Amino acid sequence: MKNQFDTKECLYCSGKGYFQLLLGGSETCNCCGGTGKKKE
Repeated sequence: MKNQFDTKECLYCSGKGYFQLLLGGSETCNCCGGTGKKKE
């Protein structure tokens, strides 16, 4: 069973785990909790 690498990257943050804010800095992606992976 190949379940380890089956998780897709989070669509909201493109797998980065955070958003780049317009005013500078970054914010953790609430959708994936900063992991960059999409929750099943």
